[in-house]
Amino acid sequence: MKPIIKTMASKYTDVDFVKIDVDELSDVAQEFGVQAMPTFLLLKQGKEVEKAVGAKKDELEKKIQIHRAV
Repeated sequence: MKPIIKTMASKYTDVDFVKIDVDELSDVAQEFGVQAMPTFLLLKQGKEVEKAVGAKKDELEKKIQIHRAV
């Protein structure tokens, strides 16, 4: 997924992409209910608006497009 995320970050320059190591930041993973890898959280103004679990590129990109347009 790393190359896909890098491509999306280049494509959607108005979106911030942040990688969290759940082993180092287990409290953050717990706060957002991360139970599987990879888990992608879409946040707006600090609040979760969407979640995508698994390496589902098309699903993730669709959710990004929906929420960046709102």
